[in-house]
Amino acid sequence: MSNVVKKMNQKKYDKIKQAFAMTAGKMASNLYMRTISEAMMGMMPIMMISSVASLLNAINFWGIKPFFQSIGLTKLFEQINAMTISIVAVYVAILISYKLAINLKHDPLNATIVGTLSFFILSNLSVEDKTQFLNLVDLGSAGIFVAMIGGLLGTRLYIFFMEKKLTIKMPDSVPPVVQKTFESILPGILVATVMGGIFLLVSLSSQASMINLINTLLQKPLLSLGSNIFAAMFIVTFIELIWFFGIHGVLAIYPVLMMVYQQPQMANLEAYSAGQALPFLFTTGFILNNRGARSFAVALLAIFKCKSEQLKSVGKLSVIPSMFGISEPVKFGLPQIMNIRMLIPLMLTPAVSVFSAWLLTIIGFLPYQNGVNLPTGFPIIFGGFLTNGWQGIVAQLVQLILCVLIYIPFMKSQDLAYLEEEKAVFETKNKQ
Repeated sequence: MSNVVKKMNQKKYDKIKQAFAMTAGKMASNLYMRTISEAMMGMMPIMMISSVASLLNAINFWGIKPFFQSIGLTKLFEQINAMTISIVAVYVAILISYKLAINLKHDPLNATIVGTLSFFILSNLSVEDKTQFLNLVDLGSAGIFVAMIGGLLGTRLYIFFMEKKLTIKMPDSVPPVVQKTFESILPGILVATVMGGIFLLVSLSSQASMINLINTLLQKPLLSLGSNIFAAMFIVTFIELIWFFGIHGVLAIYPVLMMVYQQPQMANLEAYSAGQALPFLFTTGFILNNRGARSFAVALLAIFKCKSEQLKSVGKLSVIPSMFGISEPVKFGLPQIMNIRMLIPLMLTPAVSVFSAWLLTIIGFLPYQNGVNLPTGFPIIFGGFLTNGWQGIVAQLVQLILCVLIYIPFMKSQDLAYLEEEKAVFETKNKQ
């Protein structure tokens, strides 16, 4: 009878897993969501360079800052930031145009040029003393959504016109390199005309500029949707729910995270680099870096509180990886995947951890995250210090304690179950 029940439960799990896998697959395979996600991942070198320069420029103890100023390093750090995070929208437009062309299996060079051109056409020119120039405000984090739209729309239209053969035909005797150059001229002109028309219509509207229009229609609604603790708690809970069925939660919802939280992340880094007040609480870093050291808590409990040999082995194998945010040894070794006993703490610990970070922030203890991007595998505690100062260390220790407390009864239950299994195996061997 128990085998029948197990088979029925397994079928239910398989159906749920399939449903989650299909949903995650659709999100990940959507052409434009995938393009945005890949482009934002491609931004990592730029963000890391700016993060390092910002951190070094922010050092203000032991006389280091005056020393940096005296030897010209401060000016260097400011220049690096000006050419990275302060014009981040330009890089976004380039990468989105390039990634879309690659995903559509089209020659990326001219498509990238036209996509980037589309962003510039949609951007406003500032005028001062009869001099026209592009304002860094429009090229920074505030212009990211314009860069996304310009890159996606301009590149897609260019490829559409190329596919429809709306090109200048050259004789066969003309070298292929020259042919390709002339082929791109007419589609480029058509795209520039369309973008110019959009710019003109927007400039005549009450919004006056593309940034204002997008801010009203897209950016503000998205920020309102994500800028609350309940949305943050839901996201981190959903990530672990997907993990329960063996699907990488962060990768599955990464496009959504990029759309909603990456612009605030970049805005914070831009403000931090300029020594200004940080504008956003909810960022990509806040969501992903405040889920708590869940796997590390499990590893500690497995080593020091559990008696089962299996759990002790898992704890010893996973304790060091979990210190660097690598959760797979715990998730697959315990296991947490498809283990109903672990579902509640799996989903509860990140939600409670994010809530604790939010609570520490609104009471004024924990500062906003500075937008510094930490690479995958960055050690816990030290990462909190880089993004939130010494208060970040305290916050992560609080989260670790909360995770340990939540997991204690569930690990105890798992330990007892494994002890029974190990006892049965031992008795069976003795009988033989």
